[in-house]
Amino acid sequence: MPSCRTRRHALMLACAAAGALALPTQAQTAFPAQPVRIVVGSEAGSAPDVIARSLAKELEPLLKQPVVVDNRAGAAGTVGAAAVAQATPDGYTLLMGTVSNVALAPVFYPIRYKPVESFTAVGMVASVPLVLVAASSTGAATVAELGAKLRAGAAGAPAPYASPGIGGPQHLAGVLLEKQFATPLLHVPYKSGGAAMTAVASGEVQLAFAGIPAALPLLQSRRVNALFVTSATRSPALPDVPSAPQAGLPGFEVDNWHALFAPAGLKPEVRAALESAVRAALQKEAIRKDFERLGAEPRPGTGAELADFVARETARWGALARDAGLGRTP
Repeated sequence: MPSCRTRRHALMLACAAAGALALPTQAQTAFPAQPVRIVVGSEAGSAPDVIARSLAKELEPLLKQPVVVDNRAGAAGTVGAAAVAQATPDGYTLLMGTVSNVALAPVFYPIRYKPVESFTAVGMVASVPLVLVAASSTGAATVAELGAKLRAGAAGAPAPYASPGIGGPQHLAGVLLEKQFATPLLHVPYKSGGAAMTAVASGEVQLAFAGIPAALPLLQSRRVNALFVTSATRSPALPDVPSAPQAGLPGFEVDNWHALFAPAGLKPEVRAALESAVRAALQKEAIRKDFERLGAEPRPGTGAELADFVARETARWGALARDAGLGRTP
C-alpha cells in the first residue's frame, strides 16, 4: 500500500508540474496581455514624440491595451535606443527610431548597439523629407541658379549652410549637396532647427536643409526661398516646391524617417501582431492629418522591408561620412 500511495503521489506531482509549465506558455501566446511602451529618444513635443503619440492613440484599440510613450532624451536619441536594445524582447518595450539614432548614430557616437543586429524591425511609420532653403540675398530661386552661384564663388570662402547640429540628416544632406555640386560648403551647426532657420532668414548663412514645419513660416513670409524637397515626389505640405528629381537631382533622397523597433530576439508571432497593428493604424485619417502638420507622410510596410532599408541606410550614410572625413575614429 505505501508503495502505491507513493506512486500516486509522484504522479500527481508530475501532472501538477506539467500544468505549471504549460501556463506560462499559454500566457505568452496571448499577446498583448499588458500595456505596451514606446520609447522616444527626444523630449516631449519633438517630431518623434508627436509621431509616437499619434501612433499610440490609434494602436490602443487595435491591441486592446494601453500604449504609453516614454521620453528618454539624450545624446541625439541614443540613450532611448540603447535602453530598448537592452530590454526584454517580449514586445512590450518598443522604440520610435529615427534615421539619426539608428542609421547615423554609429558614425558619430560610441554607442553600444548596432542598427540591424540589436533590434527587431517592426515597420516603417513615417517619411519626413527635408526642404533646401536659401537666403533671399543669394538670389537663387532654383537648384541650377544655386549651383552656378556656388561654383562662381568657389574661389573665395565656402558658402555656409546651417543645421541643428553635427551628425543629423540636415548636416549629412549638406555633405551630399557639396558632393553633388563638387563645391566646398561650410557647415555651421546651431542649437535647434529654429535657430538654423533664423540664421538663413537673416542672411547669416546662405543655406539650410530644414524640416518643413520649421521652414513654412519663413517661406510664407518670403524671407527664404525653397529650392527642392529631398524626396522622389513632391510633399503634400509644399505642393509648389519641386522634388529632388524634378529639380535635376535624381537620387538625392534624404529622409528623416521614423520607424518602430523592438529588441532583437522578438518572437515571430509577436512581431507579426505588432506589424499588423501598426500597418492598420497608419491607414487612419487622423494619423495622416497629425503627420501632415509635421511635414510627414505615413509609410506602412513590413518588418522585413524595414530591416533591409535600415541596412542600406546605415551603409549609405556611413560611406558618405567616411568619404568626407566625418565621424569618430572606430
